[in-house]
Amino acid sequence: MYILFDLDRTLWDFDTNALITFRQMYNEFGLEAQCHVPMEVFHEYYVAVNAQLWDAYRGGTLEKEMLSLQRFALPLEHFGVQTPMVLAERMADYYVHEGVKQTTLMPGAREVLQHFAQSPHILCIITNGFSEAQLPKMRTAGIDQYFQHFFLSEKLGYMKPDRRFFEAVLSHLGTTADDCVVIGDDYDVDIVGASRAGIRQVYYNYRHKSLADKPAPTCTITHLHELMHLPLLQV
Repeated sequence: MYILFDLDRTLWDFDTNALITFRQMYNEFGLEAQCHVPMEVFHEYYVAVNAQLWDAYRGGTLEKEMLSLQRFALPLEHFGVQTPMVLAERMADYYVHEGVKQTTLMPGAREVLQHFAQSPHILCIITNGFSEAQLPKMRTAGIDQYFQHFFLSEKLGYMKPDRRFFEAVLSHLGTTADDCVVIGDDYDVDIVGASRAGIRQVYYNYRHKSLADKPAPTCTITHLHELMHLPLLQV
């Protein structure tokens, strides 16, 4: 069986690592003096802008390069920085370069990977993240060794939840949907996308989000440790 892991917020603690990097960047560029607000205020605005831009990027209406710049330029402009694009370019480079140095994983991630690395399962990564960041941060965190395949949307030409992303993964692996399980934290991206391709899903709902009237995933967990005892993943 192929276990297809999402990376950010599933294995790699994106929120913790990003906040550490953001705080360093805010100090490095003296942004409080330029924006006249504490880092927390700037960051809150950035998070909202970044989410909107990522939606546009996944929807195919925004290029990667513009996402990388606009997520910093728009908050800078909002807080009164002159010539925001110049500073945004420097921040974008810093954010990627320093962000991949962070090593915090989601609780239980390393233990789970060690467990399944000793099983007959084949572990894979499926991610929409930027290629220049995803593999380096996995190496820095010491988890790249557990995976035999890495599937990045930039390389496949499609992004989750596009069904074609998952079909491309199946084609590259030379297998069928029945022989795969997707594990991810984002219901709309990981779970819906896998379901469209007929792949079973494990929804890592550590934030305890309500699914309301949404279709139920194959399985739901709230801690990664549950994977080691999940009947779906037993040999």
